[in-house]
Amino acid sequence: MKITGRRRIAVEAGGALVVLGAIVGGIVAFAGDPKPPAGPTEGSPEWIQAYDAKVKRSADVGRVHAVLIRSRAQEVSDVLCAVEWGKLTGEQRRDLDESAFAGGCRTS
Repeated sequence: MKITGRRRIAVEAGGALVVLGAIVGGIVAFAGDPKPPAGPTEGSPEWIQAYDAKVKRSADVGRVHAVLIRSRAQEVSDVLCAVEWGKLTGEQRRDLDESAFAGGCRTS
């Protein structure tokens, strides 16, 4: 039996909807868990507390690197502090604030 006219259009449209439903279902099934929240919003008390801790930790690490510079019998300078910052790994740099590190390095 050959399907023609409006019935053919209805059958083709129904087939397209089945395929579309399978694609959407696959995307939903393999999407995984929703992403967790990114963290505290900027300016919130939790964010300010975390930022203050990051700045303090960065300054402390900078002071340690100033001691390392002096232990090599060198005078602490902006250039040597920048070199010490460059020696940190990418992960360490993400966890620190560069300006607080430099301030801690220069003032100790």
